[in-house]
Amino acid sequence: MPQVTHAHIRRAVECSDLAALRIAVYQASGDAEVAALGPVAQLSSEDRARLVDRCVELIERDLDSWELRVPSDDEIRTMLDLVLGVPTPEGDFELRKGVLSFDEFPFFADWPSGVGAVPDGFHVAVVGGGFNGIATAVQLEQLGIPYTVYERRGELGGTWSINRYPDIRVDTLSSSYEFSFEKDFAWSEYFARGPEVKRYLEHIAEKFDVLPNVRFGHDLVEARFDDDAEVWHVTFRLDDGSTVSHQANAVVSAAGLFANPMVPEFPGVDAFGGTVIHPTAWPDDIDLSDKRVAVIGNGSTGVQLLGRVAEMSAHVEVFQRTPQWISPRDKYGDPVEPEVRWLIDEMPGYWNWCRITSIMHLFDFHKDFLIRDPEFEATGGRITQKSEFVRNMLTEYIRSETGGRQDLIDALVPDYAPMVRRPIVDNGWYRALTRDNVELVTDGIARFTDSGIETEDGVVHEVDVVICATGYDIVKYLWPAEYYGRQGANLHERWDEESPMAYVGMMVPDFPNLFVLYGPNSQPVSGGVALPAWYQMWAGFVARCLTTMIERGTSTVEVTHEAFKAYNERLVEESQNLIMVTDEAIARRNYYVNGQGRMQVNAPWETSDYYRMVSYPDWDPDAIRYA
Repeated sequence: MPQVTHAHIRRAVECSDLAALRIAVYQASGDAEVAALGPVAQLSSEDRARLVDRCVELIERDLDSWELRVPSDDEIRTMLDLVLGVPTPEGDFELRKGVLSFDEFPFFADWPSGVGAVPDGFHVAVVGGGFNGIATAVQLEQLGIPYTVYERRGELGGTWSINRYPDIRVDTLSSSYEFSFEKDFAWSEYFARGPEVKRYLEHIAEKFDVLPNVRFGHDLVEARFDDDAEVWHVTFRLDDGSTVSHQANAVVSAAGLFANPMVPEFPGVDAFGGTVIHPTAWPDDIDLSDKRVAVIGNGSTGVQLLGRVAEMSAHVEVFQRTPQWISPRDKYGDPVEPEVRWLIDEMPGYWNWCRITSIMHLFDFHKDFLIRDPEFEATGGRITQKSEFVRNMLTEYIRSETGGRQDLIDALVPDYAPMVRRPIVDNGWYRALTRDNVELVTDGIARFTDSGIETEDGVVHEVDVVICATGYDIVKYLWPAEYYGRQGANLHERWDEESPMAYVGMMVPDFPNLFVLYGPNSQPVSGGVALPAWYQMWAGFVARCLTTMIERGTSTVEVTHEAFKAYNERLVEESQNLIMVTDEAIARRNYYVNGQGRMQVNAPWETSDYYRMVSYPDWDPDAIRYA
């Protein structure tokens, strides 16, 4: 424990998320001066200094007398107004209150009757031991519903177990990339590295008694619904190649969106004499020190690993298909200061309010970037005023990071609006391109040769190692496991015919008691919530369906064909207002849109509306049938 001196407290305040700290101090003290100073983002330098001084004074004088107190709804509304500078819409209040996490298990379900009597033999199969699987397991654990988590690998972590490439880390603040029911995990960096995220998930599984219910080395081969017994038979392949089957009343697929690597099939790749690596299969013992390396792709993974790979390698050629908008993040790569760690541990409410301030920029994401403003465009602007501002800011960032090199600027500035594709966080990618041993290649790849890569201009780039940072096949939900529903309905065949679709991202008709987490269209573009909160909400939706089914004494719960059809028709209609489904965006191979031009990953709903859909399964009383 560091010595708590005046200097220590001042440094803690100066390094803090001051917007969150201000509200936490106000909550603890009710100090009128702290409240009167206004939203931190709008403060003058003089008022900001006054706020820092006042927070230091109050913490130094009164911290020992403060305790964390759960505020009333009226108090939360007042404090939300103070931190945001604008009133919270009534429809958003319940969601934002959950994000604040003053309750022990926000977003989770309770038994409708308050009692909970699980029938003998009732069991849930949870497929996957990543974030979604662990969230669901903790929810079921709280309800006392028996379950087993089946994980195909030998450890927990999901994508954070599979990916071990250099400098892997989260691209959102660690304070927003955590479950709200664990309030004491001490992140070492503001943007946690992959191994620490994996340790976090292992910590959650151990602390909340999930580990005894995990079966490792179980790779799902088939899930088949038994129409007569109204149960699922799930068959797994074990590490020795044998198979084993189990029975479950419900199946929760937590395989996730990023389960199947996308490995491009270039002509001639089989004849290539070097090594081809996908980041999901990074060799532990690879030595690049004397190697010529090709990096294909400039998405999140390619951007994260380039700087470190360039340091490790003799020469690197970066193959860019489409320029990306790549942005900086404050404190990216920085450790959490000891003084800030002390503040998180000791200042009542600071952890809670950081959960709101860390995602404030997401509240009006779709209105700021994805829905055209005709009045602004009539003045000669593009998309919206904020979109144009960010375009200009990021263009200047490219200019600055490349040292003004016009050849790079011309190749790197996209011709489409920011946020049309998934935003990328910079990890020194632009600076890496200016290194003497790094070359940017923008000509398309024609084929592999025995010694390298030939581009469409006829040039052969001699390389020893090719890193395919080409992401995942996101439309292969649940693949390669086969799912058979009522009367043998094959889920993959159905999705092949009409593209992957689900009701509220989780349910498909004719597949009773099956829930797909991070399924089609399960992430609203409107933002306002970090992903782990959605993982908890989806787990809560599953639990509400199961507890209702159990208490009604029925065997199945499923979405009706009519509700499924109507929901997805509304989804498609609503998505037409977004620029990411325009021909312009689709032509740039938009991450968010599938080959049929249909929005695939996201939903067009307001965040508060989707929250209502997944928190209250009976929001449409004709949608879900219990039988």
